[in-house]
Amino acid sequence: MSITVYNAVPMILHDGQAEHRFTLKLSPATESFRLESGHIKRSIFIGKRMFNKLFQFIRNEYGYTLGRIQYDDDDMRKGSAVTEEHDEFRFTISEQNGIEVMLENEATPSKKVSATIPAYYHTDTERKAQLRALIPSVLAALILTRELHTAVKTVVS
Repeated sequence: MSITVYNAVPMILHDGQAEHRFTLKLSPATESFRLESGHIKRSIFIGKRMFNKLFQFIRNEYGYTLGRIQYDDDDMRKGSAVTEEHDEFRFTISEQNGIEVMLENEATPSKKVSATIPAYYHTDTERKAQLRALIPSVLAALILTRELHTAVKTVVS
């Protein structure tokens, strides 16, 4: 039996209408992370296609595929993401005072989603793990907030 150690990092997702605060708990050893925000507590697993590190897919704790990510180059700072609901996004990552991700919906480029994460790493290994989990975590957070909005609208109606 092993103990999984998570590095907790705050993440703020802004979907153009509201700001959503998450705690992102990274586990570099298991290629997974946990998203927590209020009632949302979900484990997400990052997979890759064979040895292709430029392609990732993300699954929840039940094995359901949430989306796919394709990076443009080895820097893993630009690329595209597709959710299982067929929403397509282009993304860019910039590192300045922290890490900022900008997702742009390909169908409606005016709809943009941004996420900011403070740079919480002490070693290059932690930095690589955080960058590798960054786009999957933002995409998963976006999907989970949409699911939450849909559930709330259904309950209210």
